[in-house]
Amino acid sequence: MRLWRGYSRYALSGKLVLLFIGFTLISMVLVGASMRYGFRQHFQENVRPHLVQYLEYVQQDLGFPPSRQRAQDLADRLNIEIQINDGSSQWSSSGQTIDLDYLEIGHRYLANGREYLRVESEGRDYLMMREGDITLLFNVPDAAQERKGFKGLVPLIVLLMILLGLYYATRRLFSPISKIQEGVIRFGAGELDHHIEVHRRDELGDLAESVNGMADDIQKMLDAKRQLLLAISHELRTPLTRARVATEMIDNAHIKAQLKQDLHEMDTMIEEIMETERLSMNHAILHREQHDIRQLINETVDSYFRDTPLKLSLPDMPLVLSVDAPRIKLMIKNLIDNALRYTPEGAPVPEVSFEDNASEVSLVIRDHGRGIEARHLPHLTEPFYRVDPSRQRETGGVGLGLYLCRMIAEAHGGSLHIDSTLGQGTTVTISLPSFRKGL
Repeated sequence: MRLWRGYSRYALSGKLVLLFIGFTLISMVLVGASMRYGFRQHFQENVRPHLVQYLEYVQQDLGFPPSRQRAQDLADRLNIEIQINDGSSQWSSSGQTIDLDYLEIGHRYLANGREYLRVESEGRDYLMMREGDITLLFNVPDAAQERKGFKGLVPLIVLLMILLGLYYATRRLFSPISKIQEGVIRFGAGELDHHIEVHRRDELGDLAESVNGMADDIQKMLDAKRQLLLAISHELRTPLTRARVATEMIDNAHIKAQLKQDLHEMDTMIEEIMETERLSMNHAILHREQHDIRQLINETVDSYFRDTPLKLSLPDMPLVLSVDAPRIKLMIKNLIDNALRYTPEGAPVPEVSFEDNASEVSLVIRDHGRGIEARHLPHLTEPFYRVDPSRQRETGGVGLGLYLCRMIAEAHGGSLHIDSTLGQGTTVTISLPSFRKGL
């Protein structure tokens, strides 16, 4: 059963075997019908006269009236069945007599001045001859009767063995498909250094080599892209550092503050672009370890928001997950920073809470700002999307924060969901699989 489930109707080898079985059955029906018709015609035209002649010789050997002992000897020696009805009794060489009243009469034949009848009883054909009060029934066992019992199963067993051999031969023929499929899945998971081992000199072997070549080309392009981003990051940070030093020499406090803010935004933008690029690559490996999420939240708040009013509602019990701690802390920092940025003066402080259930845990950050229109919600986690581009100077950022948070959540197998109501605020929920699911 497990083998059949593994090679269901969607398997190419299974389809080929089913197709072969279908054509085989159709061919057997057509060929069998043709042979049966031809044999019947041949029997009627050629075999039956010889059979009637043969039974006449048997009748002569029986004598008249026929001797039952002689009939038994002939039946055993010639492998035929003889039944004698003499009007007062019935006798059969097989021990089982046939009631003449229930015979189905077919054709009549004349041979040497005697009339023979072809009759049928329980699916078997007999030749019947009457002479006075004596009725003789003759039957020559046919191939169908001989095939009853174990002998009749031999052709079926042979056919099943042929089909089984065909099935495994077809599976072997298409076995590289499963290896290619496994390789493609591993490539999709980021294992671009994996190599599909298919030692075949046919189309499937060529396909495997093409897929391996494609993976190598993708690896080279990703490496080149990564090197380019690292080079750009390095080249940009060097002038940014010089700009910060130069900014400190400006006497105008207002201009100095604006320049510092611009430089900080550029530095943050470079870092976020680099981080989102790393997370967008499927082959980026998370450095997972067991961490208490409460502790990560508290460390993030102490590092970046020590003097900022926040409302933390965390459970008393530890919530241990297998996560990449630096990236989770970066996600928490961005979400809290985003909530603070859009909380007006005099409004309740943002709230950070955590919920735990059997399948997942949820980090919830809620602010009490002006809210966001529903038409913007589906696009908030897109890169560089801003609800109001004209407010960039006031709120800062370039529209990568929520996109980066979504990438971090999805890299951990979770999700990010945003709810917002105008005039009431916005709630961001990060759902992560619970450690009870095997993380």
